[in-house]
Amino acid sequence: MELLELVASLESLVVQARRLPVGGNLVIERRAILDLVDQLRLAVPDNVRQAAQVLEQREQLLRDAKEHGQAVIEEAERQRVQLVSETSVVQEAQKRSQEIIMDAEARARQTVADADATAAAHLSEAAQAAASQLQDADRYAVSVIERLQEDMRGVLEALEKSSESLRESR
Repeated sequence: MELLELVASLESLVVQARRLPVGGNLVIERRAILDLVDQLRLAVPDNVRQAAQVLEQREQLLRDAKEHGQAVIEEAERQRVQLVSETSVVQEAQKRSQEIIMDAEARARQTVADADATAAAHLSEAAQAAASQLQDADRYAVSVIERLQEDMRGVLEALEKSSESLRESR
């Protein structure tokens, strides 16, 4: 059920509630309200939930990128050690191993930067969508409250007229 439908259900519960004779308070079934609150929680936009998932995915991407970068660096180091032990041109081997390490570090940095950019884009989109939906829900809730206030004013005026009529008839 959509969030706005649930707000309409809440309004319906309030409108259908029994009025207490004194004080103008309403009697609303507790279970019905609590059930509706649970449904409202479940109706929180997926974008909000997805934002948390995007953050977790970002963290996982960062961990994977670091692990991958470390594995590449370790492989480069193994290759360097092997080159040094197998060849008589030690300087060439050291130079090559340093290039491999620098390349691996650059790729790891790029992977982390790409993961950050992707996560930030997803998070921004989710936040914008969630903010828009929350604004819509707020506007609707305000309009419902204003209608309820107007209805309550009408009821109060009718009660005052009835009370005044009773006083005049005595």
